[in-house]
Amino acid sequence: MNDKHIKYLNEAHRLAKKKFGSTFPNPVVGCLIVKNNHILSKAVTAPEGRPHAEEIAMKKAGQKSKGATMYVTLEPCFHKSRNGSCTDQILRSGIKKIYIARHDPDNRTNKKSIHKLVKNNISTVVGLTEEKTNLLNNFFFKSLENKRPYIKVKMAISKDQKIAWPNYDSKWISNSKSREYAHKLRYSSQAIFTTVKTISKDNPRFTVRKKNKIIKHLPVIIIDNSLKISLKSNILKNISKKRVIIFTSTKNTKYELLKSLGCEIILLKKMKNKQLNLKTIFKKIFNLKINNILVESGGLLFSNLIKDKLLDEIHLFTAPFIIGNSGKPMIIGKKIEELKLKEIINKKYGKDIYQFFLTK
Repeated sequence: MNDKHIKYLNEAHRLAKKKFGSTFPNPVVGCLIVKNNHILSKAVTAPEGRPHAEEIAMKKAGQKSKGATMYVTLEPCFHKSRNGSCTDQILRSGIKKIYIARHDPDNRTNKKSIHKLVKNNISTVVGLTEEKTNLLNNFFFKSLENKRPYIKVKMAISKDQKIAWPNYDSKWISNSKSREYAHKLRYSSQAIFTTVKTISKDNPRFTVRKKNKIIKHLPVIIIDNSLKISLKSNILKNISKKRVIIFTSTKNTKYELLKSLGCEIILLKKMKNKQLNLKTIFKKIFNLKINNILVESGGLLFSNLIKDKLLDEIHLFTAPFIIGNSGKPMIIGKKIEELKLKEIINKKYGKDIYQFFLTK
């Protein structure tokens, strides 16, 4: 009997997956309304998180929802909105049965909707295909749990695990196919996190590009303790189209200039080692409602993230050549094999090897 319900839930998951990256800071949710084995409506969370998938699906189905079954990849919300919570809207719609892949751990909902649906005699089944919701919206669940953004690192390295030549002479280590996929990683992130050293050495644009055309500007978050960023950096060009957030401990004339350009400057106190506290930075980022970030930087930041246990995912592109001992290491004093990682994907992009790891 469950095969039919799993089929509809899988369709809801498929719809959600196609829109991943467009609903931040909200999770992406898919929803179907079905009656007499006929799909009345399909919906996904709208861009930037509102309206929710359930609300859109019910609006599409209209009066036909009465007596129907809803399939949704995450527990409907319990919190107030202009039209009432999704749960209240479901109760008003006349839907008689609902299949929910997974409960929502957000304190505003967290099984409250499930209890209310059951209390109001809506047949409610929870847990079928839960693992698919977990995988797709892992960033949302982990960020709520840790009260910090979900942190992903993307790195291109040589076969001997170097990220650059000694003089930073070459711009690319990975090939064009790897770089194309790296832009997909950017697209599925809410912001890019980097350091002023990377900005000064590489002068990146940090745009999302497809066929060399810019399709998206992500917020860029920069650690710049002493405000060394050049005002001529690519990242500060056309700043009206993007969001640049700088964490620093310095307030000088450049501070005012950067603010006048449109940068958001967040002042923090230095630690005893004269560096900024990464955990404090990520807490501030989380409070900005940014909960899925891609780190694109050098070995020092990567090493500090590992040391402070602030990593959730690693995306590694390994090129088939050796740079040598004088090259810049990806991790200071360690090899990737020494870390406790769970490999999820291992595949090739041309001659590059791509590996996707989850931290244990």
